[in-house]
Amino acid sequence: DFLSYRLVRDGDASDFEPRINCVLSPTNKFDCLMLGEGDRYSQVALAAYNWMLYVYTHMLTGCCGLAAGTIYGKATCRSKNPSVIGDNWCGWKEGALLKTLGIQDCDIIHANFVNGVSITPYIILIDRAWKTVVVTIRGTLSFEDMITDVTISPVSLEDIGRRCGFDGNNDYCHSGMLKSAECIYDDILSHKKLHVAMEENPTYGLRVIGHSLGAGVAAVLGLMLRQQFPNLHCLCFSPPGCVFTSGMAAESKKFCCSFVLHDDLVPRLSYDSLVRLRNELVELIARIKVPKHCVFSTNLRPSTEQTIIGMPERLLHPRTNIPRSDFLRDYERFLELQAKRKDKRASISLTLPGRIIHCVRTSTSYGNTPFNCCKKIACCGSVKSARFKARWVEPNDLSNIIVSPSMLVSEARAEVLSALRSSVSHMYRTY
Repeated sequence: DFLSYRLVRDGDASDFEPRINCVLSPTNKFDCLMLGEGDRYSQVALAAYNWMLYVYTHMLTGCCGLAAGTIYGKATCRSKNPSVIGDNWCGWKEGALLKTLGIQDCDIIHANFVNGVSITPYIILIDRAWKTVVVTIRGTLSFEDMITDVTISPVSLEDIGRRCGFDGNNDYCHSGMLKSAECIYDDILSHKKLHVAMEENPTYGLRVIGHSLGAGVAAVLGLMLRQQFPNLHCLCFSPPGCVFTSGMAAESKKFCCSFVLHDDLVPRLSYDSLVRLRNELVELIARIKVPKHCVFSTNLRPSTEQTIIGMPERLLHPRTNIPRSDFLRDYERFLELQAKRKDKRASISLTLPGRIIHCVRTSTSYGNTPFNCCKKIACCGSVKSARFKARWVEPNDLSNIIVSPSMLVSEARAEVLSALRSSVSHMYRTY
């Protein structure tokens, strides 16, 4: 078991509650299966980012390898793969996918790289090693994807439930993700390639996977396809924390598993968590009793444990005794105005889908520096990789945004893959 602390709120008061989380065990077949599939399919999910991620992860050889493939294809007059839509003239999107996964052209059943508002690129391919057909959905990479991300207003699942054969009454989901999932769902029904692949491979399973925005879309798409493919399973890597309401999130545990990395910001993002963070930051400014430069200067000097413990009392007024000021009065009027404007986003809370595996960093390292070159500079040429331990958690354990050096780095695509592989290694090393 793993001891952790969860922030619990009671009105304006807050406290930390001890929690015992179950660590994944190599003696549990289900734990091994979930973590093994996470390790396997995280690479497939990240491959959907095509040539940009490939060049980033292969800084010395990436461009040369893709350019050589383009030159060879043009010189031999090789025709474009009819299963690929929306690739660039160089064919780098397909080329990076083949190189990353080590698969053949024939393993790509369908690849649609067309991108727009609520139009998310996705790929259908065959994983012959694990005997599965995989639908992988790309995460946020363009301005259009960002618009889909912020279209956060909850929308009812009642209509889509009637269409797809599930009960969506009194359940809601992220409206932008639902629109993207509907576009992919309609495209899959129009070309029927997924259905043909499952008929030709009756012993194969079906995996619907994605990272970041693609993870949320994958959870919604899996819900829509589940009646047609009962053996479907969804794997969501770093999904946004605002996909389903609690009822549908609990129902999705039957077919969906989410993977969250350490203090990653995205799985903790929801309307409620952002409002709390905003209010806490503004209140913190009102409580400061020293000049602002004194607050920043404390971060520049080495601190002992006693210094850190006494820091709140030295820098901040007590929450129950904040001095009256124009700033505080403006803040209180703002809160009153927000309470009057309370809309559907505030009344309907969205959360993470499915079961949740949280990969927690258990070692101090330079793993939270964002680029490999920075890592090497920080540690004089030697890179010390971080170690992670996987545990089962509930959505409430991830309902608050944690401001830390790794809150943004944990979202980095390459970090997800390395964390899962470290979790697998740690699980078998400790037994």
